[in-house]
Amino acid sequence: MHVVEYPVVIAIVVGLVLTWKLHNARWFFILLGILTTVDIVSDPIVKQWTRHYYLWCIFLNFFYLMAILSRGVIAEKLHRATKLRFFELAREKYNLTIPECVLCVLSFVSILLNVSIWIEIQLYYYDILSYPFIYYHLWTPVQYTLHTLAVLALISYIVSVKKSYGVPVNEESRT
Repeated sequence: MHVVEYPVVIAIVVGLVLTWKLHNARWFFILLGILTTVDIVSDPIVKQWTRHYYLWCIFLNFFYLMAILSRGVIAEKLHRATKLRFFELAREKYNLTIPECVLCVLSFVSILLNVSIWIEIQLYYYDILSYPFIYYHLWTPVQYTLHTLAVLALISYIVSVKKSYGVPVNEESRT
């Protein structure tokens, strides 16, 4: 696990603990925790892919994006399959918040970055490019920035759901 992933893991664990009684938030953090666990466990394997490592990053970011946007649908399907009340309540209380939208934007930016670097690495490998600029100068600082912003978005999410006692506050109701 890379040093930049520790704050994300800590934010997910703290968020899960602090929002445990709130079904929507708990379901959100459980899904993020599952995907983060898959990322951490698979990391030693996919790093060996060298040129195609970025395809895994694209794939994983896509699943983060889909988990955030479709977790209500996933909860509904799991409720139908298991009849657990938790999934029914998670579906009923589902509401997309601004911090979640920020996480979606961050995942989308990471997808675009990883697509561009994968193309660049392929062009470099086949001697079409002589210097992979994105790889050497952009990828690491942008990924660090995206991880930092993701942690801030998770903290913002925790604060907003705790402040509203689990009912996400709309921007209109604040004025």
